[in-house]
Parts: sequence; C-alpha cells; structure tokens
Amino acid sequence: MTYDSYGNLTVAGIADYLKAKEIFSAEANLTVVDLHAVKESIEGFVNLIYHVYDQSGKSVIMKQMLSFPRFRIEDEKNNAVEDETDAGWTLDLGRMRSEIATLIFWNSVYPGISPEIYLFDEPNRIIVMEDLMDLSLLRFELCRMVKHNHFTDKIGTFFARNLFYSSNLHLTNYKKSEVERFFINPEYTALVPFLFHENIGISWEREMIPGTDEKRKELVDNPQIQAEFKRLEDKFMNDKECLIHTDLHSSNIMISADDVRIIDGEFAGFGPLAQDFGRLTASFTLNYISWFGDETRTAAEKADFQTYLLDTISDLYNTFQNEFRQLVESHRDESYSLKTLDVDAYLIDQLQNALSYTGVNVMSRLANRGICYDFLRLPESNRLKPSLLGMDISKELMLNHKKYTRITDYTQLLKNLV
Repeated sequence: MTYDSYGNLTVAGIADYLKAKEIFSAEANLTVVDLHAVKESIEGFVNLIYHVYDQSGKSVIMKQMLSFPRFRIEDEKNNAVEDETDAGWTLDLGRMRSEIATLIFWNSVYPGISPEIYLFDEPNRIIVMEDLMDLSLLRFELCRMVKHNHFTDKIGTFFARNLFYSSNLHLTNYKKSEVERFFINPEYTALVPFLFHENIGISWEREMIPGTDEKRKELVDNPQIQAEFKRLEDKFMNDKECLIHTDLHSSNIMISADDVRIIDGEFAGFGPLAQDFGRLTASFTLNYISWFGDETRTAAEKADFQTYLLDTISDLYNTFQNEFRQLVESHRDESYSLKTLDVDAYLIDQLQNALSYTGVNVMSRLANRGICYDFLRLPESNRLKPSLLGMDISKELMLNHKKYTRITDYTQLLKNLV
C-alpha cells in the first residue's frame, strides 16, 4: 500500500515515490527509517519524517505534513474524538509553503545556514531536503556538556544579516511590504497562547512542580509584569521588523564540530528579531540553571560548562553587533535612514527587548506541560531550585531590562545567582 486512508505516504510507498521523482535512480536499493521513533528527532506532531538512503551513501530527509495532527488521527482510530469541532480541525498547508520560502531565503542571506531543499510537492504535502542526520540537536549537545565554539560566529553573523537584509534598513518601504506579503504565514501566531496567555508568569492554567506557588504568585500578581507581557505580545503581533523564526530554541538548531543549521521554520514570519534572540538566549539560560539541579557531574565540571555558556551568550550578542555595525557602514551611502541611524541606541534597544523576551521564554518552559528537556532530564525533586531561579531571572528581566546596556550585564546576573 502506497498511501494510508488519510492520504499520507506509507513506509512501503516512500521508495517508489522518491524514485518516481528522480531523487534516487530506479535501481537504487533504499532504506527508509521513520524518525518519529528516534528519541532525539523532533516533531511527530504534525509531520511524518523519514531518513532515506541507498547503498552508495546518498541520503535525504523526506517530510510529509499530516492532513490531521497525529493525536487526532490516533483519536479517530480509537473512536475517541470528543466533538465535531475537534473532528473538523485540519492543518494549514500555508505553513509548509512558508517554511520552504523561509529556508531558501535564509540560505541566500547566509549560505548553508539551513538545509537545502530538493523537492516541494505541494499537492502531496511533501518536502525532500538535505540530510542532516550527521548533526545533533543543540539542546542534547548542551545537556551532554559538549562545547561548540564555532556556534556563535555563525548564528550571530546570520542574525545580523537576516535582520539587515529583510528589514527597512536595506529594503525600501514598497519592497519590504511586498516581501512581507510573500512571507505571510497562517501559523505565525502558533506560539502566542503558549508564550503570552498560558505562561506561568501570567496564568495558573499550567501546573508546575510543588514548591513554586509562592514565587509564581509574585509574577502573576505583579501589574508591571502583566503589562510587560501585553507589550511584548503586541510587539510580536505588530512589529514586522524582519523575517524571524519565532521558535528558535536549541531543539531547532542542529550542530556538529564544524557545521550549524537552523531547521523547522514552519512558524516563521515577519516580527521582532528580539523574540528569536530571546528564545535562543532562554535556551542557554535554561541549560545554565539546570546544572544547579544536576547530581551526575562534579562541581568543577558544572562550573566549567556554565562558564562556557556565559561566554557563548556574550559572544553571540557581540558577534551580532559587530556584523551589524559592518553592514550599516558598508551600506550607509545607499540609504538616508542608515546615514541617520544611531547604531548604539538601536543595538541597546535590541538587547533590552531581547532580554525581556528571554524572561517570557524562560518561563514558558518551566511548567510540567512544555517543560524543556534540560529540566526533564533531572529527577523531579531536583527541578525545584532551577525552576525558582528561572522565575527570579524572568522577573528581573521583565521588570528591569531597561537597565541592561551590555550583554555582560546579563551574564553577570547569571554568574551571581548563587
């Protein structure tokens, strides 16, 4: 059988499909591996993902967007769909088109920063792309204490180029409006409930481990924090600054000793760069505080790796700022807006907003539902201290981000935690 009753390719049908599309030769002997069953793969919620290779070593990743979310398909098979509204929910193909366009654009801004696309079959909801199976997810590397000193050079440079070339800093108002329209994504707002409505800092909807209620109440009952949540949500929805990933945490970055790739731009769209910076900075922050609950490593090992994390955060921002300054200087004569741009003030504003978004994103991964792997790998009894530290950091950033003018102000905050 080539397709199941939902129109999704079966494992048996994938080899024939890829040969028919001339991705592999008709004579190739193909091995198909379902990555949904692989622990360190991602997704599985809305996509089927396969690793396909032949005897010569040629390989690809094939992704098919499910016609329904996986849990919905399982519910239907078990006759467990709760109501007609749930039964009618499907996924929007626009998110797949947006992902393709985004990855192609980012590779034009920084060649090799995203996987290469070999095929997009829209009627069948299929993407065939470059195989990155030799790389690891950054989150798992961090949790194994693996250091990657080339990371900041590539991601910091990419951030600056992406900001510059997809914003009004480089594009005319008319051109930017056309580009914005091209990258409209129906799934851009997918993270809004998770970040701004159900977040542990604004709502009691999501449960946390015992011992966190008192500190959590300090967040939920603080009117300044609630106002900052609203400001950041409004900025996320209305500040169409540049093309952003929106969900750029450490499980959406793949890495090896000499390569770094950004993956899964399915929620990408035009928004504030500060959200991408904040989400990524939150990933490093969560990993940093997770070591306070880890009993498998020596104190010296943990201190050494935490120093690496602080250096990584600093280097990421410094690389971004240096590359951004160079871009502005090299293009200053082309644009009046660049000639009058106060670069120092602009970069401080970027930093301060990024740090406030860091607070939101840290808190979004502390609840039991949606908890990050950095905490999940710890015994539950060991998560309390890191969770309390995460809330302290978030409170400080959301209330006082305006006092931070250098990234080292933030790394010093982390260094002084205990």
